[in-house]
Parts: sequence; C-alpha cells; structure tokens
Amino acid sequence: MKLVQTLVATAAVLASLGANAAVSGSLGGGFGSFATLSGAGTPNSGGTLSGAVTGTIVGGSVLAADSPPFADDVLPGTNYLTSGPVAGSPATLTFGGSGVDYVSFLWGSPDLFNTLTVNSTGSSQVFTANGLGFATTNGDQSVNQSVQFTALAGAKITSLVFASTDNAFESANFSTTPIPEPGTYALMLAGLGAMGFVARRRKHG
Repeated sequence: MKLVQTLVATAAVLASLGANAAVSGSLGGGFGSFATLSGAGTPNSGGTLSGAVTGTIVGGSVLAADSPPFADDVLPGTNYLTSGPVAGSPATLTFGGSGVDYVSFLWGSPDLFNTLTVNSTGSSQVFTANGLGFATTNGDQSVNQSVQFTALAGAKITSLVFASTDNAFESANFSTTPIPEPGTYALMLAGLGAMGFVARRRKHG
C-alpha cells in the first residue's frame, strides 16, 4: 500500500512540474540561418548577437572559432561564446524585443559542470547535458551537439544563462528557425507539385 501511495505522490509531483514548465528542451535543431556573435574576446567582456536573432551578452567571452571545440562545426570566420572560471561565468544572453518562441544552438564539449538556465515569461528552468540526453558528458572537445528549446502556451524565451564551475561552457550557431514538422514537408512537396503541374499546363496550352 505504501508503494502505491509513493508512486501516486511521485506522479502528482511530476504532473505539477510539467504543468508549470513554460519551455521544453531536447537534442536537435541547428537549422536555418545562424546569428552572428560579436565581442571583444576578453574575460567577462560579453558581446552581442545579431542577424537571425538579436541579443546582448553580459559576462563570458566571445572568441574566434579557429580552434577546438568548434573549428569543425562552426562556419568559417564566425565566433563562439564561452563561459567558465577563465572566460567569466555566468554569461547571460538576453534576446531583443519580447523574446523568442524557439531557439537552438550548438553545445560544445558538454560536461557535468555546465548548467543552462532558460528564462521565459513567468518561469525559469535549469537544463543540463545529462538531462537533455547527451551520450557523452565528460568534456570531450570533439563532441558537439545542437540543442533546442521551445516556449509553450504563449510564453516567450527571454534569456539564456550559461554557467560552468569548471572547464568551460561553449555555445555557437544560434538560430530561431525550427526544423519543419513532417507535415510541413508534405505540404511543401504538394505545393511544389501543384506549381509544376500548372507550369506544365501553361507550356502545353
């Protein structure tokens, strides 16, 4: 009987947590145009995000992506954001306007010292590499994975806080373009097919 009561209580707690969640997070993303990171490249100098999405960064360092961990994964000539004991921690990225509905970025060399706080309208949630399902969380600099966060129930993601108590938390390739759902692809293909049909009829008309 006690076991059943414990399970019921646990389910109730999980349900309440789910009800209060304003943002869902998962592996994936990395689609669309990437924003440009700019900064002075010195500890705690912060920086800016421009282009596909705009924002200001307080803390951390924006460095040139010409060396690990992002040399093979970030577009040539672009930068990445790092936070940690040397670069400055935390680094807070605040989005322009009222916030964003969706954001993805490349998370580099994930480890157990990294924590990401996603602030949204009326909520603040902490995500870790372990919690998001990374296969490797030992700080391996050859490991990079795109992660994505979606605002729920009319909320907006207002800021991301990157923190690390050891090593560093590296991030790059910020985008607010979600990967289209399979149904969207089907509609796109149907639309292209219809356009081709109309063009063919005009050619033979």
